[in-house]
Amino acid sequence: MSSTAVTWTSRLPGRLAASLYALMFVASVAQTALVPLLPRLAEVDGLSTATTAALIAAPGAATLAVALPSGAFADRFGARRVTVGAGILLATGMLAQGVPGTGWLLSGRLAFGIGYGIAWTTAVAWISQHERDRDASSRQQAAVVTSAAAGVAAGPGLGALLAAHAGVAAPFVVAGLAAAAVTLVLGTTATREATVAPTRPETAQSLATLTRAGRRLAGGALALALSGATNGALQLLVPMQLHRTGASSETIGLAFSCAAGLYIAVSACVARAGRRAATPRMNALAALLLAAALVPAASSGAAVAVLATLVLTVAPRATLSTIAYPLATTDAARAGLGHGLAIGLLNGAWAAAIFATPLAAGAVSQWAGTQAAWQATLALGMITAAWLAHHSAARAEGRVRGLPAARR
Repeated sequence: MSSTAVTWTSRLPGRLAASLYALMFVASVAQTALVPLLPRLAEVDGLSTATTAALIAAPGAATLAVALPSGAFADRFGARRVTVGAGILLATGMLAQGVPGTGWLLSGRLAFGIGYGIAWTTAVAWISQHERDRDASSRQQAAVVTSAAAGVAAGPGLGALLAAHAGVAAPFVVAGLAAAAVTLVLGTTATREATVAPTRPETAQSLATLTRAGRRLAGGALALALSGATNGALQLLVPMQLHRTGASSETIGLAFSCAAGLYIAVSACVARAGRRAATPRMNALAALLLAAALVPAASSGAAVAVLATLVLTVAPRATLSTIAYPLATTDAARAGLGHGLAIGLLNGAWAAAIFATPLAAGAVSQWAGTQAAWQATLALGMITAAWLAHHSAARAEGRVRGLPAARR
């Protein structure tokens, strides 16, 4: 254990919490605002298909690369300091994407992706450090997911609107200035802190520490990975199948927009429930419901079956994503692991899943058909749900017997 003193407040101040939500909202807007602009950017800058794909994949790949190191840095140097640095990088990357030229666009997107990956980890870690009131902390951590979901939903529409009225660079410039303003608030907002016991959760100083923490964090990491994997499969397979049944681009976009709106509503309700929802049992139940929601698309290629899966997966995906961080920070404290590193582990699992699943689903679909890709995703979901149910039951049994559940 380190002897460095740790400080926190009983609850994150409202202005500071709102600023963190705003940062993740703006970052998520900038992530998806690019989507409707891609055809125009490809035409103006002469982008190849591979370059266009790289622009989309950059944030996910960057999150996978930086999630764990940024969590360790947050534990070592403080989540506040690293989050403000991530905000500066986000703003710089957004503004760079608005400068004419392919080089600026690519380098800006890469810088944005790195800042995005860091902020996703350290913003939640910053909130989790203010955990004297654990229920309030759980709600605030979960609200980060809701804020980001709102940004993801709003991004394409805002990007298209700004580009239509002020040029293709406008969405990046507006988002960059907004990120800079929020970062300035984060860097200058004072918090009343009180020093507590001079102990600090240890970071990964030994294999034993990681092993002990890994047992506790496995449930949250697998659940978040399942949510990401399912989302990746949905984004790839649903448009393909609906297009084959004659659905227009507008119809497909409307379906995903409605799903996004429902996701935000569910996430907000789960966040409001706080610690009551953030339990291993709820985690396992949501994973089981998510796997069951894949059955319609895995059984039939009809448009109604595919749309049913799109809608039915929303609530369990939103639940898994929203409760993952409160669960992780609680388990990290019990396992003696820093919150930043714990959240980094979860974000790394999510990024790996959302990066790899479309590639794997695309390969299976090309080799054995779209139905086989859905069935493979369903099998993955059922296996994960079964493991989480067993994990939850084992932990409950360990508590009843008074044994450390992590060692069972």
